[in-house]
Amino acid sequence: MSEVDRARTDPETGDIPPPLPAPDQTAFRQAVRIAAARPWLFGVSMALYAGFYALPLRSGIVQRAIFDNLSGHAQAGFNVWTLVGLWFAAQLSPLFVSYFTPWAFVTFTSASRLMIRTNMMGWIMFARGPRPSPGTSGEALSRFRDDVAEVIAFIEGWAETFGQAVFAVLALIIMWRINMPVTLAIILPMILMVFITQKITAGIHRYSRVAREAEARVTSFVGETFTAVQAVRVAGAEDRVLGRLSDLNETRRRTAVRHRIYVTLLDTFGAGTSSLALGLILLLAAGAMKAGEFSVGDFTLFAAYVGAATSAPRWLGRLLARKRTADVALMRIETLLGDAPRERITEATPQGPEPTGRHDPLRTLEVRGLTCRHGGTGNGVEDVSFTLERGTVTIVTGRVGAGKTTLLRGLLGLLPAQAGEVFWNGERVEDPATFLTPPRCAYTGQTPRLFTETLGDNIAMGLNLSPADFDRAVHLAVMEEDVARLAEGLDTRVGTRGVTLSGGQVQRSAAARMFARRPDLLVFDDASSALDVRTEHAFWTRLFEQGGERPTCLAVSHRLEAYRRADQILVVEGGWIAARGDLRTLLKDSPLFHEIWTETLKAHAHGEEAVALPT
Repeated sequence: MSEVDRARTDPETGDIPPPLPAPDQTAFRQAVRIAAARPWLFGVSMALYAGFYALPLRSGIVQRAIFDNLSGHAQAGFNVWTLVGLWFAAQLSPLFVSYFTPWAFVTFTSASRLMIRTNMMGWIMFARGPRPSPGTSGEALSRFRDDVAEVIAFIEGWAETFGQAVFAVLALIIMWRINMPVTLAIILPMILMVFITQKITAGIHRYSRVAREAEARVTSFVGETFTAVQAVRVAGAEDRVLGRLSDLNETRRRTAVRHRIYVTLLDTFGAGTSSLALGLILLLAAGAMKAGEFSVGDFTLFAAYVGAATSAPRWLGRLLARKRTADVALMRIETLLGDAPRERITEATPQGPEPTGRHDPLRTLEVRGLTCRHGGTGNGVEDVSFTLERGTVTIVTGRVGAGKTTLLRGLLGLLPAQAGEVFWNGERVEDPATFLTPPRCAYTGQTPRLFTETLGDNIAMGLNLSPADFDRAVHLAVMEEDVARLAEGLDTRVGTRGVTLSGGQVQRSAAARMFARRPDLLVFDDASSALDVRTEHAFWTRLFEQGGERPTCLAVSHRLEAYRRADQILVVEGGWIAARGDLRTLLKDSPLFHEIWTETLKAHAHGEEAVALPT
C-alpha cells in the first residue's frame, strides 16, 4: 500500500489516519543555500523587512509625546504641532518603505522559485542514467508547483518573523525602560504563547503531509482524466469517474480542514494572547497612573506596541509550521528526483547537459550481455549480444511481450540495466542515456509524444532548422501531402499529445523529428505500425535511397517491408535472442520466425502487392 493510499479516510468512521512520520529533512539548510545564491538581494530584503516592521516604533514614541504634551507632561522643546507633524511623518514613511520591501523580496523569491524548478528539470533531463518518473504527470506537476512554493514560503516566513522579532525586542526595551512591572505583564503571555505554539505546530506537521498527498492525488486524477476523455466516454464510465473524483475531493477536504484547523488555532491563540496582554496592561496601568508612575502617553505607547509585540511568538510558530511543511515538500521533491544529491535542488548554477565530447562517427555499435528486467514482473531481456555495422539495418522482431521494446530502451539507457556493456567504435560507453543522443543517435518510441505546439515546433524541438532542413525531414517522413492539407501547414497546432493528427501522422511527425537531427544511428520502435502499405513502402524507400551513405538503423518491426530491407533480423523470444540472420536464412532455419512470417503474411493479405517477397 502506498503512502497516498494510507491517507484515505476510513469509509466506516470517516477518520483520517495519521501520516507516516516524515524523515528528518534539511529545510533550514536548504533555505540557507537558497539565500546564499543571492546574498545581496536577500540581505537587502531582510533589512527592509526589519525597517518596515520597526517603523511603528516611531509612531508609538510620537503618540506618547503628543498625549503627554496634551496632559501637561511634555518635554521642553516640543509643542503639539511639532509632534503632530512628526506623527504624520511616522505614518507616511511606511508608504515609501512598503514599496521597496516587496520589490526586493518578490524579486528574490521569484528568482529562487525559478532556480529550484530549473534545477529539478535539469536533473530529470540531464542526469546520468535512466530517469523513470516515480508517479504520474499530475503528481510531478504538484511537486514542481506546490512543493516548491512551500519551500519558498518558509523563506518568506524568515523575513516576516525577523521583522516582527526586531520590533518586539526594541518595543520591549522601550517599554521596560518606562515601566518594568507593566512590561512583565506582556512578557508572561508571550512565554505562554511559545509553549502553545509548540503543541499546535506538531499538529500542523501531523496533517500537512497527508493534506499535500491528498491534493496531489486530485491534481493527478484530473490531469489523467483530461487526456482520456474519449476512453471514458467509450467505456460509459462518466458517472464512475465523477464518483471517483468526488471521493478524492472528499478526502482532500477532510485532510485540508484538519490542517486548516491547526493553522487557525495558531492565529486564534495569538490574537487571544494580545488581548490578554492588553487586559493586564489596563489592570496594572490603572494603579500606576494613580500613583503618578504611568502617564497617559505611556499608556498609548504600550497600547500601540502590545499587539505587534505579543504577535512575535505567533510569527515564530508560523515559521516553525512552515519549516515542517517545507520538510515534507523537500521530501516529495527528493522522491521525484530519485538519486539527486540534496544540494542539487538549491544549486545557484542549474544542472546542464554533460559535454558530449568529440563526435566519433559510428563505425560499429556492439552490445554485450545486456540484461534488463522490470522490477515488478521480472520480464525483460537476458544476456543479449549483437553488433551493428555502419550502413546496415537490424530489425528486432518477436511476439507480443517477448522483450523487443525493453531491448531498445535498455540499450539506450532509458531503463536501468542489471548487466551488459555497450561499445561505440570499440570504446565502452559509460552512460548510454547521455551518450546515445543526437548527433550520435536519435530514437522514436512506440507511442511518440507530441506537445501542444505547432507541427514545426514538434519537429524542430528547439533546433534552428532552415526551410531546407524542414523539407528534408518532412520528405523522409512521407508527410508532404499531410502538411499541404493542414490549414496552416507546419504552423498548425497539433493539440494535446497530437490529438488533431491521426496515429500514422503522429508516428511520421516523430520520425521527422528524428530525421531533422541527422544522427549516425536511427533507433525506432514500430514506427510504421500505423501506416498503410503504400505509405510504409514510400517511408522505407526514401530512407534508403536518399543521397549519401545508407543510414544505420535499429528498429523493432513486424512488417514485411522492414524484413525485406533488413541486413540482420534478431528474433526475440522470452527475453532471449532465439534466432538471427537475414530474411532468407531465417525462413529456412528458424521455425519460430517462419511462424511469425506466416502470421504477418495473413495480416497483410490485402494490399501487400507493392512488397517484393523472397521466393
